[in-house]
Amino acid sequence: MITNIWRRKMTVVKPLLDHPVADWVYRRATEQLSGRALSCAVNARNHLVRAQKIADADISNTVAYFCATHATEEAVAAFIASVKKHGYRKLAGKVNIRDHAQKAVVSAYAQIISGHAQELALSVAHNPVADDVLASVRIGGKETVRPLGLRLFSFNEHGEDPSSDAALDAFTSWFPDTAAMVERVHERASFRDKALYAGDQGGPALSRQQLDDGLREHTLLTLGLIWAAMDVTGHKKAEPFVVQVLGAISAVIELVRPPKVCKHCGQ
Repeated sequence: MITNIWRRKMTVVKPLLDHPVADWVYRRATEQLSGRALSCAVNARNHLVRAQKIADADISNTVAYFCATHATEEAVAAFIASVKKHGYRKLAGKVNIRDHAQKAVVSAYAQIISGHAQELALSVAHNPVADDVLASVRIGGKETVRPLGLRLFSFNEHGEDPSSDAALDAFTSWFPDTAAMVERVHERASFRDKALYAGDQGGPALSRQQLDDGLREHTLLTLGLIWAAMDVTGHKKAEPFVVQVLGAISAVIELVRPPKVCKHCGQ
């Protein structure tokens, strides 16, 4: 057998997608989601696969990255469509999934929750016998094992408190002031386009390390959002944590959304 020594290292996408937990998330999502949420979740995963194939074939780092960012946007749309359908319509209705900046706010919260999960020392494992996923978390200094679900999380000291104040603080604390926050959200929303379009200094460029880092981030964000979209389908009533997050997202959107201007007088 002849080995091609010039073959590039495979991207991080495939190992993540092939992980038993990721496989479980996607299988459950395709079983429990419907309508727009299902379509967006399927398209999100398809774009992760495209990102991996383009990167592994060394066709274009920037196009591979664009596909990964599009996967995250589609996963955001899947999540918003799902929460609208399963008990959170009023809060979720404030998110315009056609607005890149507003979707960037949702994906940023997914990153914050990921950091929160790390603080809880969250680890997950697939149980092939029961075909479910269990989560090990550290709460109050003690390790506990529970079924994986959004109910494990809370921005508030009392988990049943639906107030979004702490969740909003978790986002705004990233920035020195509101102006910086608005600028960063719009910068994040437009970054995928900057990866494709040429500027005064020439065409866009993305190193292999930057690509790998971006692919990993967006693969995890996409899978997390698809999981959240699937999880809410089983909520019998509004979960405080989801209300906390959606309330905070709505508050941030009010800050980053351009002020309305009268189309007649321009004021």
